[in-house]
Amino acid sequence: MRFKEEHGSIMLEAVLTLPIFVLIIFFIIQMVFVWTAKQMTYYAAYCGARAALVYNPADYGAEQQDDGSWKTPGYIRTGVVHHAACAVLSWVSWSVAGYDLTGGRGGLFYTDGTANELLNFHVGLYSVPLSSNVRNQVSVDIREFEKIDDESTTGGSSGGGKARKASIDEQFPAVTVNVRFRCPLLIPLGGPVVAYFYGVDASGVDAAVTDAIGVSGFTAPYGDFVHANLVLQGNYTQVGSQEFYSMVLEESCTMAKPYKTDTYPLMPDRDKTFLRMNL
Repeated sequence: MRFKEEHGSIMLEAVLTLPIFVLIIFFIIQMVFVWTAKQMTYYAAYCGARAALVYNPADYGAEQQDDGSWKTPGYIRTGVVHHAACAVLSWVSWSVAGYDLTGGRGGLFYTDGTANELLNFHVGLYSVPLSSNVRNQVSVDIREFEKIDDESTTGGSSGGGKARKASIDEQFPAVTVNVRFRCPLLIPLGGPVVAYFYGVDASGVDAAVTDAIGVSGFTAPYGDFVHANLVLQGNYTQVGSQEFYSMVLEESCTMAKPYKTDTYPLMPDRDKTFLRMNL
């Protein structure tokens, strides 16, 4: 009898602890994926900066400013720098909601696996399976000529001089590439948990809203608000029976650029065709 009681106790403990154990395991798996994606986002910024060093700024969508510097009008999804970043991040992107057939221009998606040539992200002769939507998941911001923040440009810290904007000749010739990657959280159980902690923000929540409403099966305080916040930020995707959250990873890389490239020839159309930039 005692053996049966102990056996039942072990079964009860297993039933109570197994769901928590499984949740922790899937959470760890999802966090490892996010950590890997974050490292690759930085590498994408590095590769984008390398591309910006050798191409005419017009090839990566930058516009010349009044002081002679170049920068993009915010985050963009076009140009050779964006293509270089997508080439890196396509390996951790999965177009689960459909496959982009518009080259990042949005609007048309296709889910039939027979159109393999259009569903993959292409880099020359190579392709990454089921990743064409990475063009929409990645955006880049490029700026050239970082300001030198020292006494020569601020009027001196002890002389009481008024700070002024450094002229183009006083700026360090460099290029900075910022990359944003909308990383999909596809791991069951672990994805919603990570999404909850990413999207939680108590500011603006009605004090009367205290119900613990679940986020895609994960129940937590203010779950309804977090879900709405993620939807508002574009970090929730639902297509048919497919639904998942995502989070935005952002990394930056600055590299010295001791020469100007605005006089370089523009990228030939045949090169864009070879790299599949003009699909």
